[in-house]
Amino acid sequence: MIPRHMYITQLHYDKPANGQHLGFPHTLPFLQGFDSLSFKKPVTIFVGENGTGKSTLIETLAALMELNLEGGSKNHRFETEASHSSLYQYCRLTRGAYRPRDAYFYRAETFYNLATDMDQFAEGEGVLSQELFGRNLHTFSRGEAMTTLMNHRFFGNGFYLMDEPETGLSVNSQLQILLAIKERIAKNSQFIFATHSPILILYPGAQVFQLSEGGIEEIAAEETQLFKDWRMIMERNSYFIHQLFSD
Repeated sequence: MIPRHMYITQLHYDKPANGQHLGFPHTLPFLQGFDSLSFKKPVTIFVGENGTGKSTLIETLAALMELNLEGGSKNHRFETEASHSSLYQYCRLTRGAYRPRDAYFYRAETFYNLATDMDQFAEGEGVLSQELFGRNLHTFSRGEAMTTLMNHRFFGNGFYLMDEPETGLSVNSQLQILLAIKERIAKNSQFIFATHSPILILYPGAQVFQLSEGGIEEIAAEETQLFKDWRMIMERNSYFIHQLFSD
């Protein structure tokens, strides 16, 4: 049974008609034979090697939800470089019965630009970051800024997209992210994110999709290549490093 507060329940891909020779992103492996994806849990996680299309998928969802593609909410409209793909033009969403009161997109590679915008954006009676956090976001460390953003700007009753939120974060900070997600889920929120973190994929009850050269599949967290690789390195680190550096 799909939880009551699921703001999007399906992503549909309308494949270009035969005869249309379109390049990227339609050449991504996960799109071959792909027509739709169902979201069944409040937390959905995408994993896969670099270049498999995780970020493209996340930014497509951001575009369909009308969020700023370099991060932020609908109110953020800064753009340093138009690097997003056109995939959203060929996709549509099936939405749930409810609309989110809040929506936000965190994108690790453009977080500096988002922090700058928040440190300059005036809302209400002062600068947005000072109103929310008590000081400019740039004065925090990367890990502090990420966890502070989640704790003070992700209000709940919301739809939240995150692309590699673990970037630059310690193990402890990643554990704090898990707790922050749990607290927002309790406030009727939905999270979808892409990660390379063996910690974040362990969120209890999350729906995990693995993108690879073979396509996209729903899979248990412990069965993902990400988890297997990290487990192999941690359990056999001496052998692994020896083999890596051997002649």
